[in-house]
Order: sequence, then C-alpha cells, then structure tokens
Amino acid sequence: MKSWFWVVFAIILIHLSGFGQQDYKGKVIDAQTGKPIPFVNIGILEKGIGTVSDEEGKFHLYLEPNSVAQSVELLFSSLGYKTLQIPLSSIPLVYNEYPKFSMQPGVLELEEVVVSNKGERFIKDFIGYKNFGEQTFGYWKDNIALGAEIATKIMAKSGLRRLERFQFEVFHNPSDSLLLRVNIYEDDGILGRPGANLNKSGKNILVTVKATDKIIWVNLQPFDIYVNDDFIVSLELLKVYGDQELGLILGAALDRYGSYRKYASQDKWERIADQNMAYYLETSLMVSAEKAERHAKRTARQRKRTRTISGFAILKGRMVQGVEVLNSRTKEIVITDANGRYTIPANKNDILQFRKPGYKIMALKVSDKPTANVIMKPEEQQP
Repeated sequence: MKSWFWVVFAIILIHLSGFGQQDYKGKVIDAQTGKPIPFVNIGILEKGIGTVSDEEGKFHLYLEPNSVAQSVELLFSSLGYKTLQIPLSSIPLVYNEYPKFSMQPGVLELEEVVVSNKGERFIKDFIGYKNFGEQTFGYWKDNIALGAEIATKIMAKSGLRRLERFQFEVFHNPSDSLLLRVNIYEDDGILGRPGANLNKSGKNILVTVKATDKIIWVNLQPFDIYVNDDFIVSLELLKVYGDQELGLILGAALDRYGSYRKYASQDKWERIADQNMAYYLETSLMVSAEKAERHAKRTARQRKRTRTISGFAILKGRMVQGVEVLNSRTKEIVITDANGRYTIPANKNDILQFRKPGYKIMALKVSDKPTANVIMKPEEQQP
C-alpha cells in the first residue's frame, strides 16, 4: 500500500506542477572573463515582466504557462555590455542548475574632453526639488518587481554641468533595507521620458536604504557624469532585504514638470504625475570667469546673512565624531568633525535631528542661542 501511495502522490505532484509558474532562471556572466555580472536588467520588452540578477549574476523569472509566446525574446541589458536578446524557447527549464548567459563587453564611450581658453570656471549650483513638509510623495508597493524605477525630470540651465551629489528623502520604509540603483537619463525631448543612460562609467551607482534612513546623499563624483541641459534621474529597485513587504514611500515636491514609472525591468515608461519627486542635486556648472567672481561675492554675502548654530554631540563626556545632523526644514545635512563639533544654518524653531548607527535618533529645537549641544544615547542592546 505504501508503494502505491507514493506513486499516486508523485503523479499528483507532476500533474499539479504543470499548472504552476515556470521558473526561467540562469546566471549572467562576462563573455571574456567568465565572472558574474550583477544587477543585469532582464525581461520582456514593455510587457511588465522582468527582474534583476543578484550579486552573483543569478536570476529567476517566473511566468505562468502559455502567458507569453515562446517566440518572444528575453532582453538582457547592463551598463558596459552589449544588449543580449534570447528567444524564450531557447532558455532551458531546469530544476537545480543555473544555465549561463554570456554578455559581451561594450565599447567604452569616452566623454568629450572640454578645452577652453575663455577663463571659464566651475561653480557650485544646486538644482532639482525638495519637500518642505508638504504631504506629497511617490511610492512602491509589493506589486512592484525588481528593476522597477521611479523617475523625475530635472530642469537645468543650458551649459556644461558635472553631477556631484544626489539627494532623496524617505518618508517610510518597512523593509530591513533596500538596494537601489541611481540612473541618469537623457530627456528624449519628444515625450519628455527617459532616453539613453548618461552614466558611461560602466559602474553602477548603488545605494543601500536602511529602515531608519530619512535624507540620503549619494556621491556621484566617481562616475564622471556630465550634462548640458535638462535630464532625468531615477531610482531603481534591485533587492529587498528582510521579510517585510515592499512599501517604500519617497518625498515628492510641488514643482510640476513630471514623474515617470516602470513596474519591472525592460517595462515601458508611463507618466504618473505632473508633480516631481524630491530629487535634489549638487552640481558644478561651467561659467565665465566674470560670472564665477559675481557668484563668489553673492555667496559670501549670503553666508554673512545666514544664521547658523553650532555645538557638540556628546556621550558620557566624550565628543562623538561622524554624527549626521539634519535640519528638518531645509533638509541640509552636516557631519560632526573629529572633535564632535557641527555648524549648520538654522533659524529659531527649526528641528535638528542627530543620527548615527548604534545611537538613538535625537532631536533638538533651535532657540535664540547660537550654540546647542546634544547628548547622544546608545541604542538598547538586544538580549
């Protein structure tokens, strides 16, 4: 009887498996080195079906049987590599192996070298949008697949501009942490949607968002990205850590130029709102020597008029280095120095938040006094 039971059980399992999802999986590798390629966008073009390879180049793409024709092609794309297209019918369905898919390195596109004899200089210029307490936001929920993106058009004055840092604001993140990729695109000029990727470095701009993170700055300097006009910035979902469902809520702004979203790798872009995400950038803009001098004088006058507050982050009589100090109104961030000291622009009644891993988040309301110290408290140790 037992043998018949297991035979019948096996037949039932085989029968039911035909109605389940089919797992198209594999490992993406460099055709020349054989090394895995992480964070490759993989999907069926403009069908909302896609995923991203992990740190080891491995991926899983689950499809319902007969949901798409076997003749459709799976598209593989990654920074620094030629696009790969493979018919779905050519991808083996295997149980415990990862078939390898090789991508050829692309030709490195060097940025144009700018030579000028006009005495031009770079000045610091901030562009983009901030949330100043408005209840406007954009979000990802659990129906979003890996490779999903949310993007915003950044209006910029014409002229050569180097992107230095990128800021965004997190309203809510229930996950332990998320791995995101920052993408910089051309404005396609017709529909205003994202066009070619302007990151020619061949390196991914990665950022990890922890559950406690609020204002995040991303260093763009290692990627040498230049723009000459309006462009588009997006955040792309690469990985979710922890067991909580995805529910990332990002700050948006009242400016109205337009935001866009795609739901999965290789999906089509769709406009989701006239409002913008609160994406903000520090850039270096090339201007004439005369404009640079006027800018320097104007900046000096503004600094004299701007009220600042200074103080120390302290724990048991010791000064705490590396504490992030955030002005909740202006979104400006500074870091305490080796002596635990900070100086930040702030007006009366502004709220300063003090954050550092291993410490509780402390808040301080600015008074009329020009100085204010904060007493840091360690996070309670888990038993």
